[in-house]
Amino acid sequence: MSVDQTIKRYTRIISLLRRRPMDYDEIQNEMSLDPDAIEDKLLTSQRTLQRDIKAIASIYDIEIVADKSYNKYYIKEDVEDLQSRRLRESFEVVNAIKMTKGLGNTLVFEERSSLGTEHMAGLIHAIQNNLIIEFSYQKYWNNSESKRMVKPISLKEARNRWYLIAQDEKDSKVKNFSLDRIHNLSITPSKFKSVSFDVNMEFKDCFGIINGSDEEPIEVILSFTLEQGRYIQSLPLHHSQQIINENSDEIRFRYYIKPTHDFKMEVLSYGDQVRVVSPETLQNQIKDQLKKALNRY
Repeated sequence: MSVDQTIKRYTRIISLLRRRPMDYDEIQNEMSLDPDAIEDKLLTSQRTLQRDIKAIASIYDIEIVADKSYNKYYIKEDVEDLQSRRLRESFEVVNAIKMTKGLGNTLVFEERSSLGTEHMAGLIHAIQNNLIIEFSYQKYWNNSESKRMVKPISLKEARNRWYLIAQDEKDSKVKNFSLDRIHNLSITPSKFKSVSFDVNMEFKDCFGIINGSDEEPIEVILSFTLEQGRYIQSLPLHHSQQIINENSDEIRFRYYIKPTHDFKMEVLSYGDQVRVVSPETLQNQIKDQLKKALNRY
């Protein structure tokens, strides 16, 4: 059996058991409903399933056990890292697209421009091999283009866009460049010494792509309406999010975060569904922005 088939089978088992506990027959029946699973011969014996469960624990840090009283398998512990989860989710989306090909509006996608993902393979190569890159960069605010020569450090996702984090040769500052604004990318043969910049640490207390290097993280408390709060609870704004109060009128969350422009724009996007409880400085800044917005009408 090919590696591709094995990964597909692992992914399908994880997805099914995340929905609910299932016995061996239920797992096989669910897989039999997927034409691709039949074509890829993902249905297996119970012995193979046992081997798969051990492999999934080793590769994904997801422990699957059997409830002997009900004779069903379930996920006992799930500590799958972010990279593995995103890879598996992407794999599931690709598989879903294949299943619905030519089936009208079964899957409906947002209309949007290219994300610049065609550059990713080349950029990853340059990052891993410390190669200087050149490209033309189109600015958002005036559509002008400038030539850039940079030392690539990392690729970062933020709000459905991908960004290149790189040190600009012009002023030695670390900057971010949206991939969809990069044109005429060229990977030079010139090597550079690794840049001392920990992307994870720099963005740990941030929201979005602005790292707020001149700001300190602060405690922020936001009050959401009950309905909106449920949504925020299921899809946190930031990894530091904690519920501190919940009643029939509101859900309050605490964050430890840098109040950058990106974060303020996110708060404003919720309109009358959110209120800044503290700190007072952020509360006043949001008030000022709301007043300016009203003055435009």
